[in-house]
Amino acid sequence: MNVIMTGGRGFLGRHVAAALQVEGVMPRLLGRHEGDLRDLSTAMRLLAGADVIVHLAADVGGVAYLDARCGSAFHANHELGLSVIAAACRGACRRLVLVGSPCSYAADSPLPLTECDLERGIPSGATGSYGFAKLAVSKAAEMLCASAGIEVVTAIPSNLYGPGDHYETSRSHVVASLVRRAVTAAVTGQPRFEVWGSGVATRDFIYVTDVAEAIAAIVLSDRTFAGETFNLGSGVETSVREMAELIAKAVGGDVRPWFNPAGPVGYTQRVMSIESAREAFGYSPTTSLDDGLSRTLAWIRAEGLDRDWIVAERRSAAA
Repeated sequence: MNVIMTGGRGFLGRHVAAALQVEGVMPRLLGRHEGDLRDLSTAMRLLAGADVIVHLAADVGGVAYLDARCGSAFHANHELGLSVIAAACRGACRRLVLVGSPCSYAADSPLPLTECDLERGIPSGATGSYGFAKLAVSKAAEMLCASAGIEVVTAIPSNLYGPGDHYETSRSHVVASLVRRAVTAAVTGQPRFEVWGSGVATRDFIYVTDVAEAIAAIVLSDRTFAGETFNLGSGVETSVREMAELIAKAVGGDVRPWFNPAGPVGYTQRVMSIESAREAFGYSPTTSLDDGLSRTLAWIRAEGLDRDWIVAERRSAAA
């Protein structure tokens, strides 16, 4: 089986690749260095010969990152997705696995989010343009790939966290951002770390390995997919306050979260139904928040990121 992964060297991509390798499949990993997939001729060249394409590449970040790039968040991701679809249709691809976003759900979607609610309305808010781009790509793939005999399936991870996440302050998501702030505060002797919002907003946090293994299962499945979408979350609603407290506990010391109501929050309440994925291919996440945070912090320390963050903090204070 020839599996090619766009964004294969990114946060989720590295974990999906590892999950496939455990099953004896060595995917080809594409990143920015191989070429700009928004160019159709480049996409056709790089994706030629793929039996399965896993499209993970995206221009994405946290709420502040997407809010500041509303236009480019749509155009870059939409253009990228359409190019991958066109290359798949012109090649030998038999299955296209797209990775979507919970940002594609409309703000008034009932909870828990179920896949049928993607038809409910238009994504909105700070992350709406990104969510709309991902939704448009999935719908385009469902329409265009069927005539080429290509199976299409979209996986929608909820709020990912874990080793290899983006911890840079300019684009980190909520858990990565809080972990970096908490670790830095603890090591530098600060009593507290900032949390945007009041802490009452909720999310569906999921450890990256649980999602990666599910995507690998989709790639390898003998099941026929015909435009299905599957939520890949924990199915558990957790407040940002609860997460911040868990991070403070995992980091250790006396550091505590400080809630800044003026900070950007995004949607106030989110949790996913994971029943469709459970029924289709036995999806069952196993990593608790405590275990996931412990593994994440162990990786951060092993990589020396905590030391790098302290250096960056001191340089910023001295500037």
